[in-house]
Amino acid sequence: MHDDGSAGAVDVLLPAPASPGFLRDFLASQAVPGCDDLAGGAHRRPVVVDGAVRTVTVDWTGLTPAGLPVRVGPGAAETLEPVLERVRRWLGEGTECPAADRALAADPVLAADVRAWPLIRLPGAPDGFETAVLTVLGQQVSLAAARTFAGRLVRHHGTPVTGGATAFPTARRIAGTDPARLQRDVGVTTRRAATVHALAVAVRDGLVLDAPPGRAGAPAGEDAAVLRERLLALPGIGPWTAGSISLRVLGDPDVFLPQDLVLRRALGAAGAAAAAATASAWSPWRSYAVMRLWARAAFPDSAAPPAGGDRAAPGGPGPAGGPGGSGAP
Repeated sequence: MHDDGSAGAVDVLLPAPASPGFLRDFLASQAVPGCDDLAGGAHRRPVVVDGAVRTVTVDWTGLTPAGLPVRVGPGAAETLEPVLERVRRWLGEGTECPAADRALAADPVLAADVRAWPLIRLPGAPDGFETAVLTVLGQQVSLAAARTFAGRLVRHHGTPVTGGATAFPTARRIAGTDPARLQRDVGVTTRRAATVHALAVAVRDGLVLDAPPGRAGAPAGEDAAVLRERLLALPGIGPWTAGSISLRVLGDPDVFLPQDLVLRRALGAAGAAAAAATASAWSPWRSYAVMRLWARAAFPDSAAPPAGGDRAAPGGPGPAGGPGGSGAP
């Protein structure tokens, strides 16, 4: 990694999201202690692409209809475009889908949620390996616990960068660490540490946890199927984990997670089979339903103001920590 200051900071204005409150709150809910800084109404973190690191600041306080201000900190000039591409995918730029809104608005279960969160984006990953590890650490625990585990991983194995933050450890670093040490450093079970290690080895050996350029919001199709198959072959990874990673890393538009407790509670479903049956009508846009159900449960205050008249109230609050961290492996 390097941040050699050969080019100064660059300010850009990215397209404004139609449902900015949800995007801001969702990304904040995934913040890793020591890596992400949420002070002052901004979201600041190192973004690493091909070993080069630049600190990125998303200034939510400066959001206007004209755009969302983003500052890319000093670094090698040739890293600017790759880092911006990663930031655009992290922010879900281009994943707004009018067709999904039209389809889901016709369903009485989701109609109010579509009005509350119009043209919702599918938030991506600042780093595919990081997002996958956070998902594994969130198996059967709250998202708050998963973030605590991830913060310990960063503290013990991350790489300090300019500005005081610490970049998330690379797959190569974790693959080269004994799983027993990971278990001690992070405080997770032996099995969970083994899964994190196996995932790191797979990525080191060629598993790609990154969406192809220009693919944000496009049907993931074969890419998603291949990724899920490879993930499911790893010890300790089941459908919830594989589906969550496919949604966040590839932007797969048709993921539903029937094992997710937050989603089942939002639907009032008695079990995974009932939730899956309800969600089958939303294909091929189930990921957009997932995001709205998470928004309803965990981020109700992020809803857009009603356009005349009262909107049906969102469902009750989700579990502590918000979406994620609530499914079986």
